[in-house]
Amino acid sequence: MSGGTAAREKPAAEHRPAWAKDPAPEAPPPTAPVTLARRRPRLRAVVPAVLLAAGLALYWLPVPGLDEAALDAMGGLGLVGVLPWPVLAGAALLVVAFAALLWPSRPQRLLLGLVLVATVVSLHALPAVVEGQPRFATAWQHLGFLEYLDRTGGSAPALDARWSWPGFFAAAALVLRACGVTDPAQLAEVVRWWPLAVNLLALVPLALLARSVRAGWRARWCGVWFFALSSWVGQDYFSPQSFTYLLYLAFAALLLRWFLAPSAPSGGMLPGAEAPPDAPPGRRAVLLGVALALFAAAVPAHQLTPFVMLGVVTVLVVLGRCALRGLPLLLGVVAVGWVCFLAEPYWSGHFDELFGGIGGLGANVTSSVSGRIEGGSATHQLVLYSRVALAGLVMALACWGWWRRREAGYRERALPVLAFVPAAGFALQAYGGEMALRVFLFALPGAALLAALAFFPRAGTSERERAWDRVSLAPLAALLAGLVLVGGFLVARWGNEAFERVRPGEVAAMEWVYAHADPTVRLLWLSEDPEESVTPALPWGSRAMERVRYVPTHAPRDPVLADPLAEALREAGPVSYLIVGRGQSAYLELDAGYSTSWERRLLATLDARDDLVPVVRNTDAAVYALREAPPGTPEAATPGPPGPTVTWTPWSVLGALSAGLLVLLLGTREFLRLRAAPDAPPSPAVRALFWFAVPLLLVTVSALVHRFWTLA
Repeated sequence: MSGGTAAREKPAAEHRPAWAKDPAPEAPPPTAPVTLARRRPRLRAVVPAVLLAAGLALYWLPVPGLDEAALDAMGGLGLVGVLPWPVLAGAALLVVAFAALLWPSRPQRLLLGLVLVATVVSLHALPAVVEGQPRFATAWQHLGFLEYLDRTGGSAPALDARWSWPGFFAAAALVLRACGVTDPAQLAEVVRWWPLAVNLLALVPLALLARSVRAGWRARWCGVWFFALSSWVGQDYFSPQSFTYLLYLAFAALLLRWFLAPSAPSGGMLPGAEAPPDAPPGRRAVLLGVALALFAAAVPAHQLTPFVMLGVVTVLVVLGRCALRGLPLLLGVVAVGWVCFLAEPYWSGHFDELFGGIGGLGANVTSSVSGRIEGGSATHQLVLYSRVALAGLVMALACWGWWRRREAGYRERALPVLAFVPAAGFALQAYGGEMALRVFLFALPGAALLAALAFFPRAGTSERERAWDRVSLAPLAALLAGLVLVGGFLVARWGNEAFERVRPGEVAAMEWVYAHADPTVRLLWLSEDPEESVTPALPWGSRAMERVRYVPTHAPRDPVLADPLAEALREAGPVSYLIVGRGQSAYLELDAGYSTSWERRLLATLDARDDLVPVVRNTDAAVYALREAPPGTPEAATPGPPGPTVTWTPWSVLGALSAGLLVLLLGTREFLRLRAAPDAPPSPAVRALFWFAVPLLLVTVSALVHRFWTLA
């Protein structure tokens, strides 16, 4: 009976489907292949880890030997000219370590992140470690904005145009006071490490932006890496630009990650961007609120960044790649409304400066590119040419990446918008000769990701593409590009360090000036062109903003001819001084072509004069005054009325009210559209809000035109 039961059970077991059968026991494979297979991932991780450790050791161990004497020897190549060769070798090893991690078939995310962060820290923390003072003169001036806010509690639009966009300074003062940072020494430490913090924080939105690209892991990591190696523009110092640049990156990442319009394959081409992740309407509404908050924070903080953000979202909407079709009008009203009303003290007195460059494409490009290379020493011109070459290389790689993606069957639209829309700034104005730098700064996120696609154009979703990636020499090509970029970074980023470095003696001289600014003082500094070159290479303006007036004075080519300097002191009136600093002298020698012995000979000439007396003299700076002060009484400090200063008329009141209502209606309309299905027709509420907004828009535009016409 038992035997019969067994006989009946056996055929039933034989007829079970294959997927339901118990797996047959597998014979244990030989020991050697298993050990080798387990060791391969470890070996692949060990080699980059060793390269990372060796690169960091070579890079940082010689750094303590860079004392003040070594830094004083900087010439036309800046900091790279005095770096020991192990530092350069260490930077190259960090590039090799990252490129080595692009070879395996699977990403080693921890090591990739460690190498990326180590690269950013090594490239951007170097001056903060080797120099005794925070670098870059304008960063010190921005400390003066915080000091004025803390002392007076308000802004002063009549003192400086940047007071018409005080958002960054107000936010920084609030945060620093909340953290208990009030001592000037602590503020200097904040300024010292600010560039490193900005560049590390920029990696977060860049990583989010990279996730929006339909590409393999190599392209995404390589794009963020190229961004880090190409961030040499130098706008990461303590400034509104660095703050709003982070807002711009986060804004672009939100748009491309969550608000791209759905795109289906067409003509055999796949969309180059990933489909936005599924999210409930409530979450999308929160994300839209974050995007609006980012833009609203940028508008009162910087003149240029909000309009770049507006240009990017507008072109995305025109190309059908942004689901927030009403966003350009909403953001445009906010940005233009701030300029027309709350930035009135600036544009009412600088109308030609604000709008005079519109349409002057050739002149704006010339003043931003070739105009910055003319003159100066031949060695230092290599730094300027390297900047042009590096920017051209990144943009050329971006164009090549777009073409390779097209050949691989992907249609790229969003990344080219990020990479090329900022170039429209050339048609607006020269931005003080810095428009080329700002254009490349804003183009870099999209250009870096497109450049990575030049080496890794496929998404790696099919077996054929994965097989191609395993035999491709693209990681080797990326290694060569990385070596070029990191070498160019060291030259382009730190090539100006001879005059962008701040010396302790210069800080001491400025402290003496602040102490004697009672009630005001005029400080004459030397410029090759007092009409155009109006920013000294000095730690200026960090205190007593309204009590010190900085007067650019022509620096004689022949240092023996110092009579005009003494005459300028007499014309400046009582309590006036002339300062000669090593940073400014280095700028005149390297960027304006003055002789290398110019400062030494000028100081000897000034010391020999009977009508001048040095009141401050140290190794880094000298301050001179007239032996017999000119007659008269120094003028009182006149900071002007506290801002914001708005001229209210019936038309401007009507325009401001209509602009506020228009922003409210348009914002509500966008939030309502997010709650509807993507392909659903507009609801009656959405249509009604649009028609209510039209007359408000007409009233707002009319009021703004009237303000410009009457106040310009």
